Amino acid sequence: MNINQLVTCNQSIKIVPSLEESLQCMGLNVQLDENTSTWFDQLNVTWKTWKKSPTVEHHVKLFFQTSPDPYRIALVFVIKCKDFKDCKPKTLPFFIMETLQKWSCDCGAVPENFLKLPAFRVATEQRSQHFLSLVIKIYQINTIKETIVPIVKDMIKNDNCKLASQVIIAMELFEDISVEDLMFPLILQDKPNMIDEYLSECPSQVGPLLLFLDKLLDKNFSIREYAQNYIDENKISHVKYEKIHHKPLGKLVARLCNKFNIPIETCKNLSKNRTVGGLKYLIYQKYVDHNVSSAVWDDLVKDALKQNAESAKEFIDMLLDYDRKEALKWVEYLNLPETSLPVSFKEMSLQEVVSEDSENWDVEEKLPEKYYNLTLPAENIVIIDTAEKFYDLMTTHLAGCNVVSIDCEWKPSFGATQSQVALIQIATDSYVYLIDTLIFNKKQYSSFWYSFNKSLLDNAEIIKLGFGLEQDLKEIKASIVGLNNIKVKGEGLLDISILWKNLINCGLSLQSNSNNGGNSLSSLVQTCFGLPLEKSEQCSNWELRPLRTTQIQYAALDAHVLLELYNYLRNQCIEQGINFDEISNDIMLDTKTKCIKKSKVVERFQTSTLNLEKRRVYDVKFFVESKLTNLIPYLRHCGFDTISIPTTMLWHDVINSAISEDRYILLSKLKYTPSKNYPQSSILELGKGKNIQEQLLKIITYFNIKISKNDFLPRCIKCNKVDFKKLTPQDVVELCGRFQSFGNSNSNTNRYFSNDDDEEANYDNFLSDSEDIDEDILYGPVLNPHPNNVCVTTKGVPIEILNIHELINSPQVAILCESCGKLFWDGDDLFKSVNNVMLSLFSL
Repeated sequence: MNINQLVTCNQSIKIVPSLEESLQCMGLNVQLDENTSTWFDQLNVTWKTWKKSPTVEHHVKLFFQTSPDPYRIALVFVIKCKDFKDCKPKTLPFFIMETLQKWSCDCGAVPENFLKLPAFRVATEQRSQHFLSLVIKIYQINTIKETIVPIVKDMIKNDNCKLASQVIIAMELFEDISVEDLMFPLILQDKPNMIDEYLSECPSQVGPLLLFLDKLLDKNFSIREYAQNYIDENKISHVKYEKIHHKPLGKLVARLCNKFNIPIETCKNLSKNRTVGGLKYLIYQKYVDHNVSSAVWDDLVKDALKQNAESAKEFIDMLLDYDRKEALKWVEYLNLPETSLPVSFKEMSLQEVVSEDSENWDVEEKLPEKYYNLTLPAENIVIIDTAEKFYDLMTTHLAGCNVVSIDCEWKPSFGATQSQVALIQIATDSYVYLIDTLIFNKKQYSSFWYSFNKSLLDNAEIIKLGFGLEQDLKEIKASIVGLNNIKVKGEGLLDISILWKNLINCGLSLQSNSNNGGNSLSSLVQTCFGLPLEKSEQCSNWELRPLRTTQIQYAALDAHVLLELYNYLRNQCIEQGINFDEISNDIMLDTKTKCIKKSKVVERFQTSTLNLEKRRVYDVKFFVESKLTNLIPYLRHCGFDTISIPTTMLWHDVINSAISEDRYILLSKLKYTPSKNYPQSSILELGKGKNIQEQLLKIITYFNIKISKNDFLPRCIKCNKVDFKKLTPQDVVELCGRFQSFGNSNSNTNRYFSNDDDEEANYDNFLSDSEDIDEDILYGPVLNPHPNNVCVTTKGVPIEILNIHELINSPQVAILCESCGKLFWDGDDLFKSVNNVMLSLFSL
């Protein structure tokens, strides 16, 4: 076929020369004479039988000895091998080069200079790092470094960073090509595996890379501007713009420090940002959630500012928005100069007298709320702070226990230094033992911890309860000398948070009327016992000694309540006919829990319709399981207020939300309601993989809903809002014109950057138990006004127009969603597909 038949007149083609043609252009003769070609054919036959052997090696060495140009012929042999593209150590090409190296060492031969660049080209055309390093060494390619460096830089610009990194490692070009020039494109493209591979091969480059990244984390430095200039200058493609701000870069720096055992405090900006982020969270806990006592607040602020004094000004700035007198207290404590204070604060005299309750730092705040209290007397809380007590705990107090609970506490990780476990709590039915790990976390006590592991943690006959147990055990494993090999999950380890979820999914109904929501331990306690846990000591500095009475009570309760929850859930399961022991064992053995199904109840609920009067679409709202998200646009098109159930949301919380928002629930597989306040009849099972029309008809019939054509598209099928603007054909033409003009003159870079550049606060290990933190509260979305109001809605949202050329050629009426910017018209793919199904379904 003629090449002109393969392309149109408007297309261009690029003819890429073969490797042999490229090598010839470099001056390498890739032809073999008849005798050499015959010898090579025989070598291929011999290799199939003998592979790598002394006989074959001797045979190849003799050939190189008699050949006038062995270095050239070896290259030609390599590119003519069938497995050339993947020259692993056991392949023929690798064997040829390996033998050439041995021969050259024996006879002292060296390659000619004109062969070095062709050899480099051959080495980089295959995928083996070992082969690349071998060829570079044999052909002494380091001697033409000035020629290779520009080639490697072009590799980086052409998005071939993996090969570039291999060459840099093989030739040790670390001083010629900086680590940031190689790694920053990979960071922009979010390729952590390639970054780790490179740094593992050359750990000396970790320090320079961290120094470069930490400079970017300076709050006075514009990461966005720097990154965009770098992207434009180097033409970086496939950029992950959401990764280019302080938070993800801070996480990357912290991860690399941890991976390569570099003290994280050496990264000054990361340390400062983390301290500021932690202080911001602490302010939120004190003044919004009211979840921090005065003693805890003072201890933690002092500790944080002691670790990073440079954060003091930012702390005062944040605190001013909540409590000016408290800010003044800390200004005086820190002895900050007046010139460094915010302008708004200078109006307030530094000598202003603070009220008596503000001056008294030791006064505890009295919280009026009622909380669940420890049911054990104070004398049943035993602090293990001597070797004798520790020995008695293992040999006497825990002997004969079938079920115990375990928890641990550590100081909130403000700043750079990662906190260590400061307290381990072990609870039985009658006692709670608080092991002071600050005393025992030393090498001389490693035998104690060995016994502790064998007699308790690794003893499958004793069930260890926890809440977020795996994370607690990981902290213990990483912190305690002598426990670095403990298992963090498996037989004998039962996580109450997972047990709770599985029991609810298997039909357990908890009788509490509490609609507290949440997945925390406090939420479960409130659900089961009617009162939440008091969490004001949660963020305590657990490394201070002696512990306060409130800390001791908090630590003991957190452990002992797990046993109470275990017994309560067990009794509830017995009453409701649920196999508690089987479900618990399935969790510990990490097998799929078999949920109990009551088929007769299912049939009764799912084969009959609700006894409801005919209703309109605006009277009905739905929660839809994530497996049925393809159904959501069709329901919204009908007019139903429909939202998806987050995959991380517990079933109990789904029910609570459905009650509060008056929604029905649509599932692919039936689950039982855990609350008497939410009837089973409000949950409809639709199955998986069924026809959309069948599912819609089942919903409409089951809930007895009347739908007419006038109901169609009252809300956005993309965002569920009802904020529509109708556009005439003339309006559409004008909008499309502005859209095209704006799109051609602006790279839309700003659409990919988030304004959410808040402090890097690593909350993974911030709290000392498994309480969830909603970062949206702290780092809520900040509206990013578009730099030009030509192509945004009245709410500042960028407008999205698909198939714009088709729309311009046939202007027609359209609807614009002011909330998400989606433009709907008859040619829009999403609208067209949904509308066609709906028209077909109702035969309208």
